[in-house]
Order: sequence, then C-alpha cells, then structure tokens
Amino acid sequence: VEWPQPEGAVQVTVNPGDVLFFDRRLWHARSDNYSDFTRKVVFVGYTYRWIAIRDEVADLPRQPWWNGITPVQRQLLGHVGDGTGDHSWGHYPETTPLYGELLSRGLLDPEHPPLIP
Repeated sequence: VEWPQPEGAVQVTVNPGDVLFFDRRLWHARSDNYSDFTRKVVFVGYTYRWIAIRDEVADLPRQPWWNGITPVQRQLLGHVGDGTGDHSWGHYPETTPLYGELLSRGLLDPEHPPLIP
C-alpha cells in the first residue's frame, strides 16, 4: 500500500550503532530498505508502571516454550499477578518476580531499604 508522506514529515537518518530517542506518541514509520544491508532495530517503551501494555499477550502461556522461561521473563512479557497491572511492577514487591530477583542479587538501591525481608 502506498502511503503519502504527511506534510511536514522529516526523514531521520542515523548511522549503525546510533541511538535515537523520541516520544512514541509522535507519528512515525519505517522506510523501505533498498540496500544490501539488513537493518535491525530495538524499540524500548518506557512509561509509568501503572500504564497497561498494548501487546496481545493473553495467548503466551499456551505457547510450547512458556514453561521453560523464568518468572522474571514472564513478568517482562506481561504475565504476573491478577492481570490488573498493580502486581506487575512493584505495588506488591513480595509477589513481583523482578523485585525479588534484584533483591536476591543485591542490586536494589542501597539508599532505599528493601520493602520485603
């Protein structure tokens, strides 16, 4: 499907290894790659912990690989607690896998005492 370029659009070009930060609410799209090089990109969404994920993750526990991943990996894929989002990122640290893992490795900020023993 051909999409017309919006008025005022700006093409952003970067070099391999560059990092580009932008507000995800900006209208953005990729361009076609006509080069001989494969382009790879990683999008990392950072937001408040009470924001619910948009990805469709309900079917993940039925995947054959699901039982082979750790509780932290499940949390990062959107599955922890009761599904309301309150458990996902630390409102209840005693049941939050990532918090427990960081605590067990001594990786929590020493200026702030652990919330759980």
